[in-house]
Amino acid sequence: MDNLGDIAEKIEGRLNEKDALREATLKQCRDIIRCSRKCISLLHNDAVDEAAEMAAKAHAANASLKEDISEHPDIRTAGYMENASQELAEAHLFMAIYRGENLPSPEDLDVTYTSYLLGLGDVVGELRRRAVNLLRDGDVGEVEHLLQQMENICDHLMEFDYPSGLVPVKRKQDVAKKILERLRGEVVMYKKNRAVEEKIELLLRHLQKRQDESDDFDLDVNSVW
Repeated sequence: MDNLGDIAEKIEGRLNEKDALREATLKQCRDIIRCSRKCISLLHNDAVDEAAEMAAKAHAANASLKEDISEHPDIRTAGYMENASQELAEAHLFMAIYRGENLPSPEDLDVTYTSYLLGLGDVVGELRRRAVNLLRDGDVGEVEHLLQQMENICDHLMEFDYPSGLVPVKRKQDVAKKILERLRGEVVMYKKNRAVEEKIELLLRHLQKRQDESDDFDLDVNSVW
């Protein structure tokens, strides 16, 4: 057992190296998440150029990180890595939809299929948020276009019927369905309210016209007398 000390020292050195790499990875993951969320926030404010810059930063950070941990597959598939990849995928997917472009693939983003799928599920919520903002501005046509895109995403999400241990997509499916149904109801309610408002406006214009005609008549009579 004379060599046990050397073995223990070698193991400790390797673990210290692993621990330092893990800490650095956690920081980089936080940077990826921060840039991805900032990208989404900027898109909701129609700051497309700034959002693209944030997306590019997130993508570059992800590429650098994957290179740093290329020899550590256990870190590459860790939960915090998957969370960062999911946020990255969500930001890039939302930006592609916002711009009317084809969606980037998991390979384009260098993320796992699982994180891509979960990020796609989260995009539904961001599309609803954008649709609600557009609905406030009365842009029903664009809202209905977004609704179609949300339906398309949900339809494809529902095709994945696997155990949660393989891909935890069930919750994303349930949430996406609820969000979709909620937006459908909001669009229907908006159209109904708008129709009522238009009828009221028409009635008020008609009454105002009758009032103006009555006022004109009174003026004519007075002028005669």
